[in-house]
Amino acid sequence: MGSSIYWRLCAAVLVLAGTIAMWPEAETPRKPGKSPADGDDWAVRLTYPTFQFDGRWIAAARLQDQAIERGLPAGVVERAAKGLGFDGILPDDRFVSLGPKPLESGSSNYGGRVNVIISDPSDDSVAYFGSDGGGVWKTTNCCDSNTTWFPTTDDPSLNSIAIGDMTMDPADPNILYAGTGDLRYGSFSFGSAGLLKTTNGGASWEILGEDVFNAVYDQPAGNFPQYQAIGKVVVDPRDSDNVIVGTKTGLYLSYDAGQNWDGPCYTNGFSDQRQDTTGLLAIDRTTHTELVVAIGTRGHNTTVQPDLTESGANGIYYGTLPVSGCPMDFSLSSRSDNGWPGGTGGGVGFPNNPLGRIDIAMAPSDNDVIYAEVASPSTRGLLGVWRTTDGGVTWQQRATASDLLGCFGDWGQNWYDQGLSVDPLDSDTVYMSTVDLFRSDNGGDTFTNVTCGYAGGPGTGDFVHVDHHSRAYVDGDPSRILIGSDGGIYYSDNADAPSATQVEFTQLTESLSTIEFYSGDISQEFAFRHDGAAAGGAQDNGSSVATFQGERSAVGWTHVFGGDGIYARIEPKQGNRWYVESQRGNMAVSTNGPFGPYNGSNWPWESDSVLPFLFAFEIHKHDCPNATCDQMLAATNRVFETITGGLNGSSWYPNSPDLSKGVLADRSYINQLSHAIPDPSIAIAGTNDGNVQVGFGMGQGVANSATWVDLTDGNLDLPNRPIMDVVSHGTRTDVFYAAVGGFDANTPTTPGHIYEVECDDAFCTTFTWRNKSGNLPDIPANSVMVNPNMPGQVFAGTDWGLYFTNDVSATEPVWQKFTAGLPSVMIWDMAIDRGATTLALFTRGRGAYAVQLAGAIDQLFADGFGTTTR
Repeated sequence: MGSSIYWRLCAAVLVLAGTIAMWPEAETPRKPGKSPADGDDWAVRLTYPTFQFDGRWIAAARLQDQAIERGLPAGVVERAAKGLGFDGILPDDRFVSLGPKPLESGSSNYGGRVNVIISDPSDDSVAYFGSDGGGVWKTTNCCDSNTTWFPTTDDPSLNSIAIGDMTMDPADPNILYAGTGDLRYGSFSFGSAGLLKTTNGGASWEILGEDVFNAVYDQPAGNFPQYQAIGKVVVDPRDSDNVIVGTKTGLYLSYDAGQNWDGPCYTNGFSDQRQDTTGLLAIDRTTHTELVVAIGTRGHNTTVQPDLTESGANGIYYGTLPVSGCPMDFSLSSRSDNGWPGGTGGGVGFPNNPLGRIDIAMAPSDNDVIYAEVASPSTRGLLGVWRTTDGGVTWQQRATASDLLGCFGDWGQNWYDQGLSVDPLDSDTVYMSTVDLFRSDNGGDTFTNVTCGYAGGPGTGDFVHVDHHSRAYVDGDPSRILIGSDGGIYYSDNADAPSATQVEFTQLTESLSTIEFYSGDISQEFAFRHDGAAAGGAQDNGSSVATFQGERSAVGWTHVFGGDGIYARIEPKQGNRWYVESQRGNMAVSTNGPFGPYNGSNWPWESDSVLPFLFAFEIHKHDCPNATCDQMLAATNRVFETITGGLNGSSWYPNSPDLSKGVLADRSYINQLSHAIPDPSIAIAGTNDGNVQVGFGMGQGVANSATWVDLTDGNLDLPNRPIMDVVSHGTRTDVFYAAVGGFDANTPTTPGHIYEVECDDAFCTTFTWRNKSGNLPDIPANSVMVNPNMPGQVFAGTDWGLYFTNDVSATEPVWQKFTAGLPSVMIWDMAIDRGATTLALFTRGRGAYAVQLAGAIDQLFADGFGTTTR
């Protein structure tokens, strides 16, 4: 999209790579002696204060989650028992997707990242793709502008629907395997939760190897946390019982269709090195199956994964698939005596071994022809393309970065976006993914840019979003290809056009709801007003807005502001002022409704030494005496406030000291803050380094006039872990809740993820903390929200979906999981509307969801919430 491209070209270091960390790590290696605070932000959120992570914590939490009842909130159950059904335009017994479906920007439409695509060879109308956080999607009417997709992995029993790779059984197109996790070297990529398998074309899935392909990845002491991930999956073309999986730690093999596993198996003798499997082929050699494996560890450290320099084993290996156990005859094919640089596969990392990530593809018309695309640890772009025409006996380097021709060439992100597909009939024609899609017609000697994302789009056809990951020919037809990028999925029916610049693409994103939202907001009385609206900030896709008429459903959203969309808020009473932002507090405001124009300002927080990438701001929407709601908060490590609507920088003033501990350098900031729901003169803030503070006397219009009380109390009761979100009680001003990130093992004496604090007097001179986590699984809680209609009802948004308790006042609250209409998707933010009719969720990988709050119909006309219009 135009404005997004502008920001990405102006500030390439902030280009998002679609990771759990939400942005790629700083590309400057961490200097010795630096603390983890100088590294990746999301890793700090997960591991502070010990900076340790153990994947076994996830395995234990999985068992805790399985023991939790799936149910519906109180109020919904009682209404159903009385025969009261759906009485608004939003149901109360299930979540409804709001989209974006798709995200619209000019003539272009977008979904989220597509990691892998499969076309059914027996039925060209059937295709599948895997989303990084949104599961496996399927179509039965491929491939034109009317193509519709639907998710197949929204099974509540699945904890992770992050799909890194997929494969189809060559003998049966109804059997597919999907590897969970994401091995693309982002800051803290999604972890594995097993290998998913379907035998009925996605109608149902089972989890295989959950104890093998779990999140466990051994972390050296003092290093940042990482997850295990499945990089590649293949099925033996000679025997469907044989399944091979490549991970960060080598190969695993099953000889009974995934029920049992052998491994890890190594292609080399350097088991102390990283063994990231980035390429995997199983080739029918008539009498045996040959395995071709690319070990392609990134080769240069990140602030989160310092062991990525353990790339000495990087190379291409050939071996024979045995009848059981690990292959024992792997040999290095990428040697200096057959066309490769010296040092390849020698056990010593870059610069001795110059190979970074390696992706490979075999020619369907000649299985002796294999191409390898190799990233450069030095430039972070393309090192080169190699080809063998004799099954790996000899190789030749065909292309370098200078052979990327056309509108735009090399880009320093091949560690993230790579991949190859060879023409089904012509082994000299190759499609290659990098930041754009390239095509070679001369055996990989030169490549021409086909999609020209950073150059405003191709000469013909629709704009195709940058950052490419996947390709699949349809029906073995050289003219038909599906491609996937950070913007969704696209189709060409002239992929074999005489010139690469003549290839045209059609967007197949109309039915996709796979956007990754950080945060968002909804308009007032959303569950009952005929007209409704929403806004959200998305990873890599800026800020977008939507309007609704009548019953709520997934609709297209309109892109309104570029960069990485972060927070978005709506003035609720009149609905004319809309606030959006890009990274680090670059706020823009429309005074003319959702579609703008949006104008920025010189904001006073821009000069603060601590300026979060995810810059939080809020508007008080519940008790506004004037015609509009004008009181707002924003945060660095201190709080800024406006009481006049915050239309320009001069209207904001600082209204707190530094509320953090200051122990995390520029990571010691406020993660989230909010006004007390019943009283905007009170505010609460939670910091990344474990503090909670409450402010009194807000809204006076004078700088530093509020009085702040530190409720942290040395973290004697409140865990000294990142406070991800804070909210007040729905009707009281002396009770607040905090969502705590990280894992209990990092603060063993203060476990838990939802905490309540009660003040003993009006100004909280004394207070009491209570752990309200009950039976919640030990996973990060990213957000917390109360139901003002039923104040004992509290919601926790987590990495694995939404949990709720109907009685938070209990000493050990009983939490249930709300799965009706909602997949097991990561929830980053929650919002309730003015009028408290609706709970809205903003997720990583599945857009926005909404449900009518229990008790909303009874509270609709409560004092202070305005008047509804049906």
